[in-house]
Amino acid sequence: MPFRHVVLLRWQPETPAGHADAVREALLALAATLDGCESYACGPSAGVVPAAYDFGLVATFASKDGWDAYMADPEHDRIRAELINPHVAERATWQLEG
Repeated sequence: MPFRHVVLLRWQPETPAGHADAVREALLALAATLDGCESYACGPSAGVVPAAYDFGLVATFASKDGWDAYMADPEHDRIRAELINPHVAERATWQLEG
């Protein structure tokens, strides 16, 4: 059963310009190595809605087991610890099974 994962991030005001591109590159490189990842899209907001979050990702895994492996992946932990968490002002997540 497919398992979908959505994350929305709002950066702190002092986050450097172009930081979202570095996060996107790191996450897409990781996604390419994941077993069970059926689709993965991420990047900065297109900017068409002023109140939108700054960055988002949508991933679909073949099952929750694939998502569990993604969440436990050491490279994912490194990306969160080094590239994401120090710059996040606000985060929203949502998962859907089915």
